[in-house]
Amino acid sequence: MTNTPEAAHSPLTCEACRIIDKLDGKEDGRVFSLDHWQVANEHSRWQKARAAQDEVADKVTGFAGSLNFVYIHGVWFAAWIALNVGLLGVAREFDPYPFGLLTMVVSLEAIFLATFVMVSQNRQAARSDIRSQVDFESNLSSLIWLVHLADKLDIDIVHVETLCAEAIQESRTGMSSPQ
Repeated sequence: MTNTPEAAHSPLTCEACRIIDKLDGKEDGRVFSLDHWQVANEHSRWQKARAAQDEVADKVTGFAGSLNFVYIHGVWFAAWIALNVGLLGVAREFDPYPFGLLTMVVSLEAIFLATFVMVSQNRQAARSDIRSQVDFESNLSSLIWLVHLADKLDIDIVHVETLCAEAIQESRTGMSSPQ
């Protein structure tokens, strides 16, 4: 077998490929209407898509979601309040009760942290999309191999596909009904 264009595999000449072509509901001589079957590496796609600013957002979000963040803020708030209620001397007060400056600083911090969290969530959603595509490609590749092997072993592929469709439908029905 060679990899020349003249020796290219045509789905119309292979019984297993004809079966796969029929499974997508459209007999068009194309197996699932996709141009290639290469399975991508999800991690390398993710690394390429990730920019430096996304890395910073992930680090900020990671720190903001840690207990160290909570401890630092607890100490900071306690010190701020202690200083501004006069526990360390009235002369050191700079933000009297109701602590308007502290409120403004915390509000600004919340705005920025919320933005960092949204950026990180968007990046994770993009990574999930890439992972889903890689899973799809891998599953599709496996399906093609299995159909070809089943054809060589004289397994009734249409019967197996019907059983699979019924099992999938039953599992979907089970997921939608209350337990």
